Amino acid sequence: MSAIDTLEVAKEMKAAGFTEGQAEALARAVGRLRDEGFADLATKGDLKALDIALKTDLKALDMALKADLKNLEIRLQAELREAELRLEGKFADTKAELLKWTMGAIGVQTVVIVGAVVALARALGG
Repeated sequence: MSAIDTLEVAKEMKAAGFTEGQAEALARAVGRLRDEGFADLATKGDLKALDIALKTDLKALDMALKADLKNLEIRLQAELREAELRLEGKFADTKAELLKWTMGAIGVQTVVIVGAVVALARALGG
């Protein structure tokens, strides 16, 4: 913040028609504003530093987010592969069970047919 010359302000106020007391009071008020009121205002330098800090923080967040997403992708791929393997195992179990039942059914049918043929042969031949 540039300096404010309160003496110069008082002179300008007197030249504009203020009384000496009014001019001095106004100059003191301007001085207080300078000392107290503007103390919390941000300068261009403050804003530039904040801009740089925010950009740095955003870049760090971006990199962290990308890393998190990559880790999530890897974890999900591993879980998907595990699910595929479990499903393949269940398909293999189901296939074996169907094959067992099919072979059993074929065996029963064979016994029934052979029994029927033997019974028919006995009935016709004997």
